[in-house]
Amino acid sequence: MFFVTFLTFSLSLSSTLVSGLNTTTISSLISATSCAQLYEKGIEAYLENDFERCVHYLEASVEKYRQYSRSLHGCRIECKDRARDVPFLYEENIEDLQFYEKTLRNTLCILKCRASKFLPEEYNLNPETETIFIEKKPYEYLQLCYFQIEEYQKCASAAFTYLVYHPDDKIMLTNLKHYSKLPGVDVKDIVNFEAQMYVYLYVHGSDAHINKNWDDVIQNMEESITYYLYAEEECRASCEGPFNQGWFPDFIPSIANHFAYSLRCKRRCPEQLSSLNGEKYDDLYPSHYHYLQYAYFKTDKLKEACAAVETYLMFYPNDEVMMSNKEYYLKLDVKKEWFKPREEAEEYFKRDLYEKRLFKFIMKEFNEELDKKRVDIRKGNKIKVSKNAKDLNGTHRYLAEDVLTESECTSLIYLAKLFALPGDGYIGNRTPHTLMENFEGVTLSRTSLLTYVGMLNANDLKLIIKVTEDAKNHIQYYFELNRKLYFTYTHLVCRSPVPGSPSNRTDFSHVVHADNCNLKKNLKCEKEYPSYTYRDYSAIIYLNDDFDGGEFVFVSDFYGKQLESTIIPKCGRMVAFSSGNENLHAVKAVTKGSRCALAVWFTFDKKYSENRNFAYQILKGA
Repeated sequence: MFFVTFLTFSLSLSSTLVSGLNTTTISSLISATSCAQLYEKGIEAYLENDFERCVHYLEASVEKYRQYSRSLHGCRIECKDRARDVPFLYEENIEDLQFYEKTLRNTLCILKCRASKFLPEEYNLNPETETIFIEKKPYEYLQLCYFQIEEYQKCASAAFTYLVYHPDDKIMLTNLKHYSKLPGVDVKDIVNFEAQMYVYLYVHGSDAHINKNWDDVIQNMEESITYYLYAEEECRASCEGPFNQGWFPDFIPSIANHFAYSLRCKRRCPEQLSSLNGEKYDDLYPSHYHYLQYAYFKTDKLKEACAAVETYLMFYPNDEVMMSNKEYYLKLDVKKEWFKPREEAEEYFKRDLYEKRLFKFIMKEFNEELDKKRVDIRKGNKIKVSKNAKDLNGTHRYLAEDVLTESECTSLIYLAKLFALPGDGYIGNRTPHTLMENFEGVTLSRTSLLTYVGMLNANDLKLIIKVTEDAKNHIQYYFELNRKLYFTYTHLVCRSPVPGSPSNRTDFSHVVHADNCNLKKNLKCEKEYPSYTYRDYSAIIYLNDDFDGGEFVFVSDFYGKQLESTIIPKCGRMVAFSSGNENLHAVKAVTKGSRCALAVWFTFDKKYSENRNFAYQILKGA
C-alpha cells in the first residue's frame, strides 16, 4: 500500500495532543465538556466553515476521548485485579459461588471507580459516540480543517492517521498523496497521531538491531513487551462494555451471550495491535523474543537468550531458524533448564489457546442464524421494471420506475441544495469530471451527522435509508443473486454547468467509464487502483428532470460514439447494472439547470461494506 512504503516514520513522541494548542485553552475545554459534545462542536464549526474552531474542538475531543478510555479501561483492569486478590467469604467453591462473589466485588469497584472519574454525561458513553472515536472519524474532518488553515504537516499526519485504521479508503489515500507534496511538508515527519508507545519502542529496537546496538535492542524490546501487553489489556477491557442482548434474557444465557460477544471482540485485539503505522505483522508480539534472543546472546546473557528462544518456539514450534539457534546454544555452556518460556508470554499463550478453543466451540455449537427475515420484494413492492437488459441492448442492466414519489424527490433535492459540498468525494475539486460543470455532493455519513446534531430532520435520513434498501433488495432479487449484497457507498449528488459555459457543449458530464476498473483505449479494463475494484453492482436513482442534457448512456466504445441505449432522468427512475466493463457508461453534458441523483454502489465483499450503524442508531432513537 502506498502509505506504508512511502513514509519514513517519525519517532517523535508528540502525540499526546494533536497540535500545539494553548494548554490553558484545551485544558478548560476538556475539563468541562464531554468528548461527544466537543466532537459535535467541531463538526458544527466544520459545517460553518470556521476551520480554526473546528481544529480546536476536534483536537480537544480526541484528547478527551483518550482520557476517558484510559480511565475506563484502567477502572476495569484495576478492579479485576483487586477482586482477584481479595480472600473469598467462604473457602470452598460451592456451585461456582466464588465466581459470582468475585464478579460482585469487581462490579462494586467499577461503580465506585467510574463515579469518581467521569462527568455525568460520560458515565455511559453511547455506542454511536464510541464508534466515532474507535474508527478515528475526527481525523477525517481534522485533515480537511488543517488544510484550510494551511497546517499542512498536521494535515498530512491526520490523513495518515485515518488511513492506518482505514487502509482501503481510496479518497484519503489520494488526499495523502496530495498533502505530501504541499509546501513545508516533510514526508519523514508524517506521523500516526494514535500510535501507542510500544510501536515507537519496537521501531527503535528494530533500528538498534540493524545498527548492532544490542543494549538498546534489549532495553527497547523489553519495554515494548510491557507496553504491548498493557495495550492488549486495555483493548480487552474495551470489549467489556454494554451489550444489547437481543435474545434469551434468562440469567445464564444472558451471561453466556455477553461473554461470547466480549470474547469475539477480544479475539480481534492481537490483530488490531499488530500494526506498525499501517503495516501489518502477523507475529508482532512473538517477534519481540526473536530480537531479544539475539541481543542477549550478543551481550553474553545466555540464560536470558535461552528463555527468549524457548518463548519464541512456544508460539512457533517448527521455526527452523529458532530450532537451529537452540541447537547452537545447547553446544555452549548453558543449562537445559534455562530453556523455559518466559512467564508473561506463557500466560498469554495459554489464555490465547483456551480462548481459541472456546471460540471454536461457540462458532460450531451455537451457529446463530442471521438475516432470518429475508425481504421478499416480489410481494407488494411499488418498483416497476420498465426496460430489461435486452431492451437496453446489453447484459446485467435494467431500468425501473416509481422508486421515489414526487414529494420524496423534492425533499432530497432540498437536502442537497442546503448541505451538499462542492467537490465532495474529490478533495474539494468542484469540477472533477469536466471543467464545464460544478459537482456537489453529500454522503450518508455526513447526512447522519447532520441529523445527529439536529441540523436535519430524521425523516430525510430515514428516506435515504429506505429508498436505498429498497433498491438493494430489488437488485438482489431481479438479478437472482445467490450471494448477499452489501452497500459500499451512498452519495447524493448534483451537477450543474459552470456560469458562462456554452449551451452547445459536446463533451461529457462524466466520461465513459466502468465502475470497478480502469478503462483503457483498447477497452481493456484493469482492476487496480484508483478504481473501486470491489464494486459489484451500481444504481442511480434520479430526482428531477428540470434541466437540459444530462442523459445517461450505455456505450460500447472508449469515446462514447457507439450508443447502446439512452436513459433520460426523471424523478423516481432508477438504472441498475453490474459494475464491470460489460456496462460501460457515461453522462452527457448538463447545459442548463441542476441534475440531481442518489448514487449507490454495492459489493459482495463484506469488508468493504458501508458503515450504516450510525444512521440506524440515530433513526432508532428518533
